[in-house]
This record gives sequence, structure tokens and C-alpha cells, in this order.
Amino acid sequence: MITIKTIRYLFEAFLGLIFLIFTKILGLNLSRILMSSALSFIGPKLKITKKAKENLEIALPEISNERKEIIIFNMWKNLGMVATEFFHLSKISKEKNTRIKVEGEEIAKKYSGKGVIFVSGHFANWEIIPLILRDYRDNVGGIYRHSNNFFVNQWVVKQRAKNTTPNQIKKGSSGAREMLSLLKENGTIAMLVDQKLSSGVEVNFFGVKSMTSDGAASLALKYGYPVIPMNVEREKGSNFKVTFHDEIKINTSDNNQDNIKKFTEEINKFLENCIRKKPEDWFWIHNRWDKRFNLD
Repeated sequence: MITIKTIRYLFEAFLGLIFLIFTKILGLNLSRILMSSALSFIGPKLKITKKAKENLEIALPEISNERKEIIIFNMWKNLGMVATEFFHLSKISKEKNTRIKVEGEEIAKKYSGKGVIFVSGHFANWEIIPLILRDYRDNVGGIYRHSNNFFVNQWVVKQRAKNTTPNQIKKGSSGAREMLSLLKENGTIAMLVDQKLSSGVEVNFFGVKSMTSDGAASLALKYGYPVIPMNVEREKGSNFKVTFHDEIKINTSDNNQDNIKKFTEEINKFLENCIRKKPEDWFWIHNRWDKRFNLD
């Protein structure tokens, strides 16, 4: 029996197909310009932009309202580019030597013969992360959230498998086992850890308590896998700079839960620094902070 939900998913998939054809005909550069211009015009007028304004007020209350509006405008512009670039991942992959600059290569190469966890957030174009990791690490796996739209999800998974992430690990208990198995085989895990979870650990993010993934911290502390933070910055057009940073380390105590919280807060501090440096590159429309927490 065909349900209303199935019809909606089919319609969404059809719109995605139209957009795919549109971007392929126009090419990466022209479609990126058109899409980023359209989203930077329409996006600030959408209801969801209210969440971006609330998040900016929580994270960066010291900046002016005018500056916040500029950040939101440029955030939507960036998201327009990200959407277009996803349909041209194969082109970006083939041209990555000229499109992507890398800093801290020695850090990426340092842990050969050992499982490594790389952590980052939704900066610039986060699809670049596994793509560039494949230059330095074998057996790269990325954690992903399964899309509710099963038609779209199958296509997205296929595109990532072909162009950026051969090993895609679904979030959840089965994914956790698969992730640990990959690390034990000296593989590499790429994790985006800047979004709110219903589980995890409650730690500060921009001085406000926020539920945060403790997966990287738990694996590092229990099994000794190094956690390497990295970030992506957008330069002109579809060109990027990827930076690998020094391994996160903490002074541990006998209290494992405190160790996990301390480690996770160090990850959050790294994310904060990246966001403060280029706030327009971050995904501000995510519901990052729980309203139950005191924001004073």
C-alpha cells in the first residue's frame, strides 16, 4: 500500500533528480554561483533562520546584530555551495590536488599502523574530510545519519561510497561495533561531533551545557586510539584548506566519567575556536542547545 509518506519521499527524490540534472547541465561553477545566490537571498527569510539567530545569540552574544545578519547571509551562501558541490564530488575528487590545500600533513601521517579517530564539525564542506583522509590513511570509515527518505538515502550512500567514503557506518549500536572493528584493524574513523544528541555527555559548548557525543572520548580513553581534530575552511569558490591539529590529550584521574567529560570538553573547545575563526562556515541552523538548560 502506497502511503502519503511514500508519496512525499518520491516527490523529494524527484526534486533532487531535477536539481541533479540542473547542476550537471550548468557545471560546478555556474550552478554553485546560482544556488549560493538563491539560498543567500531566500534562506534569511525562512522560519528556520530564527534558530540560527538564537544560536548566534547563545554562542557569540558580544557581536553586533549587523554582524550576525552577515554571518547568516554567508552561512546560507555556503550551504548553497555545499548542496551543489555534493552533485560534483567526483569532479572535486579528481581535482583535489589543485582545489584542496593541506596543513599539518605530518600529523595525518604520524600514526601509521594504528587505528585513528579524526573529529571535526559541519564546517565549509564537511564532505571534503573523508575525501582528503584517503590520501593519508587506508581503510577510512565515516559515521553517517540514515536519512528518513529511503530513496534519497540510497543515492547519497552510493555517491559517498564512490567518491569520498568507501566504508560508511550508520549511527547506532550496530555502527558502534562496526566502528570498533575498523579501528582494531588499524583503520580510520571520521566523526562530525558538533551536533546535539539525546544521549552522550552533558558538557559546556560556548559556556552553555549541551549534550555532546562522547564516542571519540570513550574510545580514546578505553582503547588508546588517538583523537586528531581537523577542520575545513572554504577559500574562493569550491577551493578549501584542510588543517590537521595536534592529538587531543588530557590528564586522567581514577574517575572514568570525569575523564570522558574532560576529554569531550577539549573537543568542544577546538570546535569553538574553529567557529569563532570563521563563523559563516558553520551550520548555525542546527538545534544545538537544549532549551531546558539555563542560558543565563
